[in-house]
Amino acid sequence: MSSLEVVDGCPYGYRPYPDSGTNALNPCFISVISAWQAVFFLLIGSYQLWKLYKNNKVPPRFKNFPTLPSKINSRHLTHLTNVCFQSTLIICELALVSQSSDRVYPFILKKALYLNLLFNLGISLPTQYLAYFKSTFSMGNQLFYYMFQILLQLFLILQRYYHGSSNERLTVISGQTAMILEVLLLFNSVAIFIYDLCIFEPINELSEYYKKNGWYPPVHVLSYITFIWMNKLIVETYRNKKIKDPNQLPLPPVDLNIKSISKEFKANWELEKWLNRNSLWRAIWKSFGRTISVAMLYETTSDLLSVVQPQFLRIFIDGLNPETSSKYPPLNGVFIALTLFVISVVSVFLTNQFYIGIFEAGLGIRGSLASLVYQKSLRLTLAERNEKSTGDILNLMSVDVLRIQRFFENAQTIIGAPIQIIVVLTSLYWLLGKAVIGGLVTMAIMMPINAFLSRKVKKLSKTQMKYKDMRIKTITELLNAIKSIKLYAWEEPMMARLNHVRNDMELKNFRKIGIVSNLIYFAWNCVPLMVTCSTFGLFSLFSDSPLSPAIVFPSLSLFNILNSAIYSVPSMINTIIETSVSMERLKSFLLSDEIDDSFIERIDPSADERALPAIEMNNITFLWKSKEVLTSSQSGDNLRTDEESIIGSSQIALKNIDHFEAKRGDLVCVVGRVGAGKSTFLKAILGQLPCMSGSRDSIPPKLIIRSSSVAYCSQESWIMNASVRENILFGHKFDQDYYDLTIKACQLLPDLKILPDGDETLVGEKGISLSGGQKARLSLARAVYSRADIYLLDDILSAVDAEVSKNIIEYVLIGKTALLKNKTIILTTNTVSILKHSQMIYALENGEIVEQGNYEDVMNRKNNTSKLKKLLEEFDSPIDNGNESDVQTEHRSESEVDEPLQLKVTESETEDEVVTESELELIKANSRRASLATLRPRPFVGAQLDSVKKTAQKAEKTEVGRVKTKIYLAYIKACGVLGVVLFFLFMILTRVFDLAENFWLKYWSESNEKNGSNERVWMFVGVYSLIGVASAAFNNLRSIMMLLYCSIRGSKKLHESMAKSVIRSPMTFFETTPVGRIINRFSSDMDAVDSNLQYIFSFFFKSILTYLVTVILVGYNMPWFLVFNMFLVVIYIYYQTFYIVLSRELKRLISISYSPIMSLMSESLNGYSIIDAYDHFERFIYLNYEKIQYNVDFVFNFRSTNRWLSVRLQTIGATIVLATAILALATMNTKRQLSSGMVGLLMSYSLEVTGSLTWIVRTTVTIETNIVSVERIVEYCELPPEAQSINPEKRPDENWPSKGGIEFKNYSTKYRENLDPVLNNINVKIEPCEKVGIVGRTGAGKSTLSLALFRILEPTEGKIIIDGIDISDIGLFDLRSHLAIIPQDAQAFEGTVKTNLDPFNRYSEDELKRAVEQAHLKPHLEKMLHSKPRGDDSNEEDGNVNDILDVKINENGSNLSVGQRQLLCLARALLNRSKILVLDEATASVDMETDKIIQDTIRREFKDRTILTIAHRIDTVLDSDKIIVLDQGSVREFDSPSKLLSDKTSIFYSLCEKGGYLK
Repeated sequence: MSSLEVVDGCPYGYRPYPDSGTNALNPCFISVISAWQAVFFLLIGSYQLWKLYKNNKVPPRFKNFPTLPSKINSRHLTHLTNVCFQSTLIICELALVSQSSDRVYPFILKKALYLNLLFNLGISLPTQYLAYFKSTFSMGNQLFYYMFQILLQLFLILQRYYHGSSNERLTVISGQTAMILEVLLLFNSVAIFIYDLCIFEPINELSEYYKKNGWYPPVHVLSYITFIWMNKLIVETYRNKKIKDPNQLPLPPVDLNIKSISKEFKANWELEKWLNRNSLWRAIWKSFGRTISVAMLYETTSDLLSVVQPQFLRIFIDGLNPETSSKYPPLNGVFIALTLFVISVVSVFLTNQFYIGIFEAGLGIRGSLASLVYQKSLRLTLAERNEKSTGDILNLMSVDVLRIQRFFENAQTIIGAPIQIIVVLTSLYWLLGKAVIGGLVTMAIMMPINAFLSRKVKKLSKTQMKYKDMRIKTITELLNAIKSIKLYAWEEPMMARLNHVRNDMELKNFRKIGIVSNLIYFAWNCVPLMVTCSTFGLFSLFSDSPLSPAIVFPSLSLFNILNSAIYSVPSMINTIIETSVSMERLKSFLLSDEIDDSFIERIDPSADERALPAIEMNNITFLWKSKEVLTSSQSGDNLRTDEESIIGSSQIALKNIDHFEAKRGDLVCVVGRVGAGKSTFLKAILGQLPCMSGSRDSIPPKLIIRSSSVAYCSQESWIMNASVRENILFGHKFDQDYYDLTIKACQLLPDLKILPDGDETLVGEKGISLSGGQKARLSLARAVYSRADIYLLDDILSAVDAEVSKNIIEYVLIGKTALLKNKTIILTTNTVSILKHSQMIYALENGEIVEQGNYEDVMNRKNNTSKLKKLLEEFDSPIDNGNESDVQTEHRSESEVDEPLQLKVTESETEDEVVTESELELIKANSRRASLATLRPRPFVGAQLDSVKKTAQKAEKTEVGRVKTKIYLAYIKACGVLGVVLFFLFMILTRVFDLAENFWLKYWSESNEKNGSNERVWMFVGVYSLIGVASAAFNNLRSIMMLLYCSIRGSKKLHESMAKSVIRSPMTFFETTPVGRIINRFSSDMDAVDSNLQYIFSFFFKSILTYLVTVILVGYNMPWFLVFNMFLVVIYIYYQTFYIVLSRELKRLISISYSPIMSLMSESLNGYSIIDAYDHFERFIYLNYEKIQYNVDFVFNFRSTNRWLSVRLQTIGATIVLATAILALATMNTKRQLSSGMVGLLMSYSLEVTGSLTWIVRTTVTIETNIVSVERIVEYCELPPEAQSINPEKRPDENWPSKGGIEFKNYSTKYRENLDPVLNNINVKIEPCEKVGIVGRTGAGKSTLSLALFRILEPTEGKIIIDGIDISDIGLFDLRSHLAIIPQDAQAFEGTVKTNLDPFNRYSEDELKRAVEQAHLKPHLEKMLHSKPRGDDSNEEDGNVNDILDVKINENGSNLSVGQRQLLCLARALLNRSKILVLDEATASVDMETDKIIQDTIRREFKDRTILTIAHRIDTVLDSDKIIVLDQGSVREFDSPSKLLSDKTSIFYSLCEKGGYLK
């Protein structure tokens, strides 16, 4: 016994193995392990039991310790019995040990058994009982304790089986009984573990309680780390091949309520602003720092574990060296292999937990920033709006917010990479000693080179974002004005403008970024090589010990880690650069000037205040920019300190309004010429302009509004992309009776009869499917329905015809029965018939009130200097001298305000209907304010796309199933086949040289080991570095090939063909597709193709190659590995098939759910003034939250699906490491024993496999998901186009049409296939040079006739012949460019006046100036020339403009009034020498005087042309040669005005009579 030292009854002491030859563990060592694990679980279990006891998130009767054993179901009772049985078995073991006479058992064994018994009775039993009532999941300590028990009992049984008969001492407890107890313990532990893992369900009451409160039900730790909670959704989707209900995705075990998260974030941002720090970083960190920190802790731990792995690898290789004798048995090798496996698995779990935690934070950041940007965009001042175009703001949402989210999701490298580098270097020092210094020096040299290149990239990135903004801005403008572009046949110059921004600016800059980035990557690719060379070289030269495989391969694994850590540095620096650019952009946007309406005094009128005016303004001057902004922009200039000089005349919007008031119940009109500031005046009342004191500096400015609600109707109607009814209700509760009255009064009944789906008709984006008049009346109906106290109406009568105008005046504004009869109305108008009934008229000139008074007083003024009288006389038109008595009006006065309404609403000529007494009461009651409908979540996807409706918008097309091969081929084709082939060639060569590098190392280290010293060092290092440089060079060639020859070429081709295809699409496409959706393809989808795809493809193929090389290499040396690998591949494919279905579905849902966010954003930006006026911020913010929430939910589920697969596949990867190790051990002491060099090489490759598998999975998915962007782009590249642009076989002469004769033969057309015809069987012949007026009620088809002429609509039957040519035979460009038009909605584009008039550069400057002069645009442009445009901070070079043709025009012509834009269109028409001119409501938005001048110009300049005039005001066409009267799409009358008027039964006669045109 002398050789065996007995310690505490342990014959082998406490060491792990009995000796170096026996493949067994020391029983006492096993007992020590068992005791310690029991202590560990006792501590953890006590804490979890205490938390469970204290848990109050339960129904009231389950609080504290519920004593309700009768409520436990039979399943859980059986489980509790099993736990008791476990304790019984341990007691039996204790009895055996204590009563044994054959053998003295050590004290440590008894201690271990007592501790396990204590855990079972004291922790396990109460925990399992309480969990049933108080927890939705089984406790972690239970799961892990019983898992450990299973492994322990299994090992004990195996050790007994192999050694029990030969040596009793190697069993923990001797005898048959002990063996039976161990088997029973094993099975019982398995039963408890499986129940806790898969079967456990709490009491039903608890589940219902969680559901009722809408809480996220937590899951047990193993489910959480392996994502088992995703299984239900994954299996269900796999079976159905699609997601059953996108609205009912399972709740994830994390809280992602965007509303509450963004409220917290907003509070932190407000605090930052209040403290004047304005740090967006800090606000983000305060809100999400904790989640990010926890996630980073996981990842850092995982990084540290990856560094520990090579140390175990070194021990493993050492143990396999046949030349050295080992002090441990071969079993030690198995444990080391298992340790490597466990480290890999734990690392996998930690990494995936890191990802899901960081995604939670990332999505929180994305949701919060997106909602903050949206909220801010609703509050911007007018000046800020002019500087920040819609495109810019959309880009902030689609690019910058996502970039910041990605940055935080990848932020781990910022902390992880440095930690890894430090720890790896420490480990390397431990392996290689001072030789590591060589590596450090190399790295130090590379740092400054990289810093220089990174700065270059930062500069280029900033420029790139600017160009991206410009491109999106150009596209947005293009799409918004697509109808005008088609009418003018301006597709080519617009495409050229877009291509210039895209190809000559954006992609050129992208190429530069690519080149500089490639230099950075080459430099970094050489770093690991130089580090390895210098380190191994120095070690060989100065160390006495040989450079053996046990040093080389663990070092190589560490170098690989170092390599990836270093490799992530340049891209990390890039990301930091890009993110800081985005952060700055977002910050400057969030700090931009907000509407400050604090100067408005809003008073809810009490009974005694009813006599006071509803609106009062005193001593006030309104500015384009706030005083603070102007002062700060001038603060650098010390010479200019006085207010006068800072606030120049160009910054004043409305000057010195000393007094303005609107009494309660009054109709107050504001008149003035084009550009006088009428619309601005209404915006000022809404508080959308900053102000300062007027003419009296000492008195503060005052604007008092005594009312609880305001309704506003803008001059350019803002129509939402929804149904007619939703547009009218505008979030208010539906009230059938008042709704009907509103529709009647606003003259919408006849339109609803024509519209395909009545009031459920979807009007398309910006109301694209409605005529101008219909839009105006719909906008008015929205205001009327809101039943506000004050109405601000901006020129609502200009877009409707005379009869409708008269009816609106009677039934809405001032008639006895008018709905707004007792309301305060401020109306900007030039229609005299209504001015006569107003209580007060204010005249504006150059933004100043120059005169006021009521109609009679003004007209009776004797002096000739009265500007107002002069204006009124100019405006007076036949309509006002006609049958005045037709309008049943009553003089509105204060005393009538509270009288009962007597309302008669005429539905139409045929359906007169007197309102009953009960309806009268209803109207009286309904003149109270409308209440808002409750905000309820609306189902996503499909609900608003009701296919039953004829006007339904097309649901965004989503492909089903896998992305088709043709999409991949389309991308390869766009990239160029040769480039792709070369890319693969260089990639394979890189891999070949990599392999050669490692084999060379194996050869070098083995020869050193054989010789026992380091010889021929220079030769070995030289060859090694040559191979390495070749590998780095080919790698660089591969990425240059990918970027410059494939990726950029592909991007350019796809963008060009998509843009061309979209511009060449027929108008129906734009009517059924929201602009947001199209922009989404050009922004986020194009972004994915530009910057993501190339990297993903590179990574994907690189990972596949790495995996294949490993399998071939290991399989060649250990054939059994191939069998094992086949088995793993089957599992891999099994998981992949489940996964791919769900991930693809979710990715598509993500894409679709993103478009509505963008659409709502662009819609809200266009209608911000309406949202502001009605004070509907809350409602729109709610809609925005809802859309963001859907998107975030889809993204989180998508990410979780990735994690689900990742955990499973990386575990397979870890199994490969284990299998390689075990198979290597199996060759020991056989003929085919592997050399330690070979084992090192194989193990280092198999350690890389986990990474490769992960990347294969991640990139497969990312490719699938990003190629969806290509799929969506290709879909838009293949849109059905309009007819060809030029028909080479039938081209008209240059001077066609030379005469200008037009003939319609049996012509019919419809807007879309599934709609009814809008023009029916039109037969009209118009002689050359005839002037033809086209009249008819709004919506009769007047504008449609002009669209037919330009083939915006193609005929369903019949034809149009111009000068003997059937226009269907010639190309669209030839047709449209040879006709002239002044369209209904006047469009202007960003650029100069010159580019707006002549994008083709066809005319001389003199011709352009003459056109401007003839169009009476010159005075307006000169005024703009001498004062900076509103809110425009142009650069200095812009300030030097001294020619009216170079005057800058903002996006969508926002610095011109509607009237000025119509004059611009007139100038375009004057330039076009066409013999045919179409005027579509050409002067609807200009004042009478300008109208008269324009009419004279047209008569004078176009006397030798055929003119078709579509008019609302019949007086503009009374001097025509012929009149076409349209009704419901058919020509009812066609003759000269005199003949039609002589027939009193004609429709034209009745139109003139109703309009008051008959003298």
